[in-house]
Amino acid sequence: RALTITSVMGSERQKKTIDLARIAEAKPEWLHDGVLRFGTEKPGYCVGFYSYPRVGEVWQITDCSAHGVVVTSSAEATPVAVTPADPDAFLKALREGRRSVFAPPERRGAAWWVNLFVVTGAGALAIAALAVVLFVAPARLRYTIGTGALEVGTLLRRRVVPLAGTRAQAHRPLSGQRLAGFPLPGYRVGSWMLDNMATSVLASAADEGVLIEGEGRLFVNPADREGFLAALAVEGCTIVTETLRRR
Repeated sequence: RALTITSVMGSERQKKTIDLARIAEAKPEWLHDGVLRFGTEKPGYCVGFYSYPRVGEVWQITDCSAHGVVVTSSAEATPVAVTPADPDAFLKALREGRRSVFAPPERRGAAWWVNLFVVTGAGALAIAALAVVLFVAPARLRYTIGTGALEVGTLLRRRVVPLAGTRAQAHRPLSGQRLAGFPLPGYRVGSWMLDNMATSVLASAADEGVLIEGEGRLFVNPADREGFLAALAVEGCTIVTETLRRR
């Protein structure tokens, strides 16, 4: 018996199977103010590694809503987060080992339409998943700097990047392949290979902008790069003026 979680978005497919016997704990959690470490984040589709103030780091397949369930297993290095529409029924099915199918809450927003299925089954091969995404023109990205952090507003949510210990500089990256995310006209949010290194991109384009390096690499493209860098410096970010040596 196993819990099988599957999602599909375009050519991107994710699947995780967890033996019910190895689940140590499953409980409701408030998934709020999460920061994407690696993965894909689109309106109604959040898949990858996230870090939350309350929960810590998780691997999640969710619809980006805050009301979720976190499953801890001895077979997984990090807890797994999902967002079934009925968390209580989902938890009961896990406890009883009963075959059930759970979808996230139905929300058809102006930008995206996503169906994500979470399946608990009597067999490890139980599969049910389909995510269908309909695209409408994306909203403009917003960058806000203050209180020691950079806040980036995307289509559906915001990301907060602490600036202590980071360094930043104006940069024209060497573009590479997309690792995760979906490139749309005027909206690039996801992970790309820039300068031959994995880089989180929160920008309208990836040709010229600002590179911020700390725990990872983040590329943004504010309209006023000089003013943006000056504001970063005020909040504790070290500004680098020499040319970046691409690897």
